[in-house]
Amino acid sequence: MVVQLTWNQADAKNLGNSLVRYTNCTLLRNRYFVDEDLWVEKGKVVDALNIFYEQKRMPDYKIDCKQLFIAPGFIDVQVNGGFGVNLSHDSEDLISQLDKLAMSLPQSGVTAFCPTLISSTSSFYQKALRSYKARPGGGCKGATVLGLHLEGPFINKSRAGAHQIEHIAEGFGENCEMLKSIYGRDLSEVCIITLAPELTNGMDAIRHLSKKGIRVSIGHCKASLSIGLRAIECGATGITHLFNAMSPFHHRDPCLPGVLACADNRKVYYGIIADEVHCHKEALALAHRVYPRGMMLVTDSVTAMGLGEGTHQLGDITFVVNGRRATVSDTNTLIGGITPMNDCIRSLIKATNCSGEIALNCASLHPAEFLGITNRKGKLQPGCDADFVLLDNEMNIMATYIEGNRIYEHVKRPPT
Repeated sequence: MVVQLTWNQADAKNLGNSLVRYTNCTLLRNRYFVDEDLWVEKGKVVDALNIFYEQKRMPDYKIDCKQLFIAPGFIDVQVNGGFGVNLSHDSEDLISQLDKLAMSLPQSGVTAFCPTLISSTSSFYQKALRSYKARPGGGCKGATVLGLHLEGPFINKSRAGAHQIEHIAEGFGENCEMLKSIYGRDLSEVCIITLAPELTNGMDAIRHLSKKGIRVSIGHCKASLSIGLRAIECGATGITHLFNAMSPFHHRDPCLPGVLACADNRKVYYGIIADEVHCHKEALALAHRVYPRGMMLVTDSVTAMGLGEGTHQLGDITFVVNGRRATVSDTNTLIGGITPMNDCIRSLIKATNCSGEIALNCASLHPAEFLGITNRKGKLQPGCDADFVLLDNEMNIMATYIEGNRIYEHVKRPPT
């Protein structure tokens, strides 16, 4: 007998191991919205035709989504912290802090992320890498940790942004020995490294890291267009927070922004912070117009995301939140984002007048393509993890599911 429920009922929360059919919805699949149902079993998306016609099975549960949209869960490749958590703070409870963040991110639709560590000491990097490697699997039911993003310390001092100068390394040394000296020898927990390719032996480092399967993203640099293209030829596949902490576009040397104009055949992806602070809406629209298939929305979120205005910490840096801006104390230097991913999606739609489908792909499919994980994340194809969000017409997150279980649901509060 099929049990029929609506999506927000308590009994519809933890159904990840059952065969569940989500119906009365519009599904984002193969880049476009379609009027199809979503079938889920044992934490995975399953083939409805195979279940119904070949196996001749009926669902255990049929969930009425009340005409909401279903999209793949969002993937954020640049998360420095949020909800009071500072991932670059050297503490004894790195893992409990990470788990706290992972449990909080689903409220903005994020189901997988790359914890990001800014330029720090070698002792902190190596301690963090050991801690994350020892983190028990399956303990936290929040957003999935995909691997670390090391944003530094191999960056250009003149484009350091909020990174502390004393932590910055000025080159990679012979045979990339500085990589081992600062990070240690075990990079198995590392997913992305942001670096400045113009540093001494930078191209050798890109080739070395790429061969290890680590995504190299160009950022915090003074790279010209020619250096950026050479870095891509050496194996770099990403650009970190486009327009920020890099040499600006110039008509005689368009620098890294110019890569977008010749990136189509190179499979380059660029992160961009669509919070209406880090990028003017017209700059956001320009990047999207030039190379939409490479755009990845990132939050670059810091401790204060989800907390509101006031004084906060990121590593050893004190910063102040005022409205949507987070700046280093007593300066105008932006330190990171405080705008959640679902708001970034809305900002992209507002700036470009693009469809919801296109904006949602920038938060799910494109980062999954960048990371090479589309066999399990960023799509709602059979065999993929059942990580998805329910959204209304205004891109509000109504519910977030990870491995088929409802981790977050929007609760309407009575008027005050």
